[in-house]
Amino acid sequence: MSDKKETKLSLEPCDGILFEGPFNRSVNKKLVIGNPSKTQRMAFKMKTTTPKLFFVRPNIGVLKPGEKVNVDIFMQPILQEPVQKRHKFLILAAEATGEMSDMQEFWKQQKPEDIWETKIRCELVLSKEDQFRQAGGSARSSVDNKEGEDHFDAQEVSEPVAKLLKQVSMLEDERLALKEEVDTLRDQTIGPDPGQQVMQRGRQGRSAFFYVAAFLFTILAAFVGAFYGKNYL
Repeated sequence: MSDKKETKLSLEPCDGILFEGPFNRSVNKKLVIGNPSKTQRMAFKMKTTTPKLFFVRPNIGVLKPGEKVNVDIFMQPILQEPVQKRHKFLILAAEATGEMSDMQEFWKQQKPEDIWETKIRCELVLSKEDQFRQAGGSARSSVDNKEGEDHFDAQEVSEPVAKLLKQVSMLEDERLALKEEVDTLRDQTIGPDPGQQVMQRGRQGRSAFFYVAAFLFTILAAFVGAFYGKNYL
């Protein structure tokens, strides 16, 4: 039913979302959903092919004419192999009428011919760490979604957990930046100047601190993801 009628929602990005590794931590991306109509309210709903891997906030809502909403998409840490590289989100839209007090009931009452839908692809880009971890594995080290096009309601994560996952992602990005800085220093020719050696040890110490902190936050995020997966999926 995609593109069977005029576009009801705008998406940014519209051509797909890239999730960059490493994937032993939560990765956060944004999807902007907009209502291009100048007169009609639009209801939206998000579905995904892999509900145990992705959480979103919000996953359902109503947009006024010309309004946009930022949707946070959280990819949970991947703690086991193989890594499925391609996933999809299905975004539904329907004209919002009435009070719209019960969104779930609203969508249950919608007829298929009244629902506009479009798909957006998500692709996982393996980092050097992910590639190294999978080196020597079989051809199953990374797979694509070939199990059909079944879509399930995207699970909405609570605000406190969303903030925690964002902090994990930011901390991991800082850790990777510091790690790259340390690796660059190691590759350079370090002279006998004691001052340079002290500076290098100081940077390595800060990097080690962020390694430990990122590890603890990642473990906490993994437990949170597991809890939600067990109780709400």
